[in-house]
Amino acid sequence: MGDILKLNWDNVDFLVECLSDQIKSKKINYDTIIALGRGGLIPGATLSYKLDIYNLYNLGISTREDDGKYLDTIVYQKPTGLNKNSKILVVDDINDSGRTFTAVNSILQSEYNIDSDNILYASLVMRDGSEFNKNIIFGNILYTTSWLQFPWDK
Repeated sequence: MGDILKLNWDNVDFLVECLSDQIKSKKINYDTIIALGRGGLIPGATLSYKLDIYNLYNLGISTREDDGKYLDTIVYQKPTGLNKNSKILVVDDINDSGRTFTAVNSILQSEYNIDSDNILYASLVMRDGSEFNKNIIFGNILYTTSWLQFPWDK
């Protein structure tokens, strides 16, 4: 592993506040948050409090790589109670390659019949060059290949 950039809780609080402000400015009443396990669980729960969104679900997903090569996507937990009219906020800690959000978008459209216009993707940080950039907001953009370490990664 190369350089590591360590974020602290103050950094996370600032990034969550940035997301909250962006979401509120959209003036869309999101009724559901899907926090991507595991990195999106803490920011997803924090946003649920800030935005008064009580429907909070986990979608456990992992896009596996080996030596920088994409292997597969593993989904180990899916939300229940979604319907095609849900207004969904999908939250993760980082939009790195974009593969996770791409997989989640496919799952929400194919398995739950949710229109992509009803989904907003939010990440604390987005890496420059991510392949997923539709219906997305982020707290900050990362222009380095350094590994990010969030406080919960310890």
